[in-house]
Amino acid sequence: MPIPLPSLDDRTFADLTGEARALIPVLLPEWTDHNPSDPGIVLVELFAWLTEMLIYQADQVPDAHVEKFLALLGAPRHPGVSLEDATRAAVLTQRERYRAVTPDDYEELVRTAWPAEGGASVARVRCVPRRDLAAADAVARAAPAPAAVSVVVLPLRAAPEGTDPAPTDAELAVLDPRPTPTAALLAELAAFFAPRRLLTTRLRVVGPRYVPVRIAADIVAREDAVPDSVLAATRAALTAFFDPLRGGPDGAGWPFGRPVWTTEVYAVLAAVPLVAWVEQVTLTPDAPARVLTDDAGAPTGVALDVDELPAAAPDGLACWDADGKRFG
Repeated sequence: MPIPLPSLDDRTFADLTGEARALIPVLLPEWTDHNPSDPGIVLVELFAWLTEMLIYQADQVPDAHVEKFLALLGAPRHPGVSLEDATRAAVLTQRERYRAVTPDDYEELVRTAWPAEGGASVARVRCVPRRDLAAADAVARAAPAPAAVSVVVLPLRAAPEGTDPAPTDAELAVLDPRPTPTAALLAELAAFFAPRRLLTTRLRVVGPRYVPVRIAADIVAREDAVPDSVLAATRAALTAFFDPLRGGPDGAGWPFGRPVWTTEVYAVLAAVPLVAWVEQVTLTPDAPARVLTDDAGAPTGVALDVDELPAAAPDGLACWDADGKRFG
């Protein structure tokens, strides 16, 4: 179906002559004969007839102009292709996302166009405008960088060569708990965006930074539970909850920059089977400045920057049996 062309001017002969007759009493009051036999009215109708033809021509787009438009869009008509088919193909091409301008453009191109061009699989991506996250200094990374755009990518886990049979997701999470993109992948993505980004954009393609967070807690097992098994199950539950690809509240991977809250650790541990209750949960990050507190000054969580993911270390868990014996 061809694209309907807009009407630049829809005035007819009757409209034009009517407008002209309405102006005569204002511009020339002594002209009182407005009959078709009047020479002036004859000229008005002649000019209206010529104007109507010009209006009609202005609404027509010749095939030669369409050919020029297609060439300007970078989609010239090839031999053997009808002009209508070439126009339809050009319009569909313009609807496809190609330029990387907004953060959503960068993220969507990595999800769709990048794999279509044979790029290595990327599990998750986040674009952070006005930040240079490739800077080595933490102060420089946190400072505003108006011309910079940082794209943080998280690759899929890959099974080690020679692994047979293929490991499950859980086994891969143990083998590679912190997926990190290779230098080759980062360079290929930067080259992919080179013709798509704005000319003045300073593009930075980086991997996530993992922030160590030590988790400690006292876990009281039920009377019929084996403390060692409960301890192993709680550690596995925390590892799964903070997994960068399968963790997080919705199971789609821990969101970039999302804080780690003490209350969520309580909830994860309490949901483990054969756990009676949980006490004294503490989170210890790599820097005291990351600790979040409430109005009373009590620790409530750990802050993360926009490109950071938690590297949870549940090695501070201790399990107590019904007799008060400590395990772990």
